Amino acid sequence: MTSSSIRRTAKGKERADRVIRFIQLLRIPSGKGQGERFVLDKWQKDFIRDIYEPHTLDGHRAVRRAILSMARKNGKSTLIAGLVLAHLDGPEAIVHGEIYSAANDRDQASIIFKLAKQIVEQEPRFKGRIDIVPSTKTMVARKTASVYRALSAESGTKHGYLPSVVIYDELAQAKNRDLYDVLDTSFGARDEPLFVAISTQSNDPEHILSQLIDDGLSGADPSIVCHLHAADEDCDLGDKEQWKKANPALGTFRNYEDLATAVAKAQRLPAEEPKVRNLFLNQRVAPVSVLIARADWEACAGAVELEDGEDVYGGLDLSSTNDLTALALGSSKDPMRVQSTFWKPLQSLVQHSNRDFGSGNLRYVQWHKEGHLLTSPGRSIDLEVVARYVAALAERYNLKGLAYDRWRVDELLKEFDRIGLRAYKDASKNDEPVDGVGLRLVPWGQGFQDMGPAVDALERAVDDKELIHSNNPVMNWNISNAVAVLDPAGNRKIDKQKVKFRVDGAVALAMMAGLRARDRHKVVDVESMIA
Repeated sequence: MTSSSIRRTAKGKERADRVIRFIQLLRIPSGKGQGERFVLDKWQKDFIRDIYEPHTLDGHRAVRRAILSMARKNGKSTLIAGLVLAHLDGPEAIVHGEIYSAANDRDQASIIFKLAKQIVEQEPRFKGRIDIVPSTKTMVARKTASVYRALSAESGTKHGYLPSVVIYDELAQAKNRDLYDVLDTSFGARDEPLFVAISTQSNDPEHILSQLIDDGLSGADPSIVCHLHAADEDCDLGDKEQWKKANPALGTFRNYEDLATAVAKAQRLPAEEPKVRNLFLNQRVAPVSVLIARADWEACAGAVELEDGEDVYGGLDLSSTNDLTALALGSSKDPMRVQSTFWKPLQSLVQHSNRDFGSGNLRYVQWHKEGHLLTSPGRSIDLEVVARYVAALAERYNLKGLAYDRWRVDELLKEFDRIGLRAYKDASKNDEPVDGVGLRLVPWGQGFQDMGPAVDALERAVDDKELIHSNNPVMNWNISNAVAVLDPAGNRKIDKQKVKFRVDGAVALAMMAGLRARDRHKVVDVESMIA
């Protein structure tokens, strides 16, 4: 389908008008204005028109996918209920249509069904036309035999459906792509399939919602419509014009005081800021205290070259069977130029892709093909592969120290010995580095004592733009997942138990930055003593 084959026709305008009129004849099911007729805002009408007005030359609706992204509490679920009924027993109803509202859990799915049920029950025109089955969250239109059902990611298999319309609520909260992919690939021979995603943004640039938004905003596919209501990424929390950009219903049915209270709390309590920026300003940030903001990390991307013989530091996070093995290498001189290396077992690429990103989303396979992710034979990481890679680095560069997590390190040391790489452990912290023969290995605890200074060193390097990374998508993903947790003394660490995705690269990078900063501090102390 090309843009030249799509027109906004009189037929399309009439079609959109019918949908708008239908929804505005319904009654608000709950909340502000309950029982009154809907009065759609301009932004809602614009979204509906952009879906239903464009038509192909053969007279079919051109738009197949629509994305509406905005902050919470702007009436997205109520709009979903109206669209559901328009396709079930309204102007968009077809014979034997199948309409599904999808959500990530049963509670969210219940909300959409409950709203649609309330609208039907208080509207006399639907009496005798729609049968409601609360136990299965199902409605059936008697005239057309069309079915509406609310689904959740927890409700078992979704195969065997032939949807005409799918509306996915809060897609950003999906932990994987399973439900999305099953529904997205089920439209079959429908003449005018429609998939609508309505959600706040995800912080993960590789999340399916982020990909849909970016693709839609690019304008490359005329069958996709994307309306993004979001505050500017670097805006001040108190900028009320930015509030309006992310909350198009502000001033009508979006409560102003509620939003102002949430912002004021975030201004007092920094830990609240990420949540407010994501949920109330619809910015692409994690609703938790992430270690490094996406915009700050992206600002440090650039070309990275390390010269042969150059002084460098390393950080190595070995993996269990399920994790990534990650190695971060950084220059001793400023700015810290960082190269990242990752490994996965070759025979587990597909399985782990499906597990971490959802069925059919073979992101690890893609990264491997693109050269961003290395592999070792079999279903677990062969430490000989890692040992030989480290040995090659030690031969090419002056590797002044390799910080490592103690997990499986004894096995790695055996591999070093077997391939003839001499190495020694340096467990000193307050004195000068221990002199030894071969590669200096520095054990790095994963608790607050060791990781606190490491996290601080990494954060300073990013904040001061004294770090340049090579834009490895695996590292970018790890950084976006890294959450900082604090102890009572204010020390921070990256806690793998607090996140749902891999952060191994971020841990390796922090250890490397921490060792580099520790050595520099020792050199400064020695020089001050001599002076």
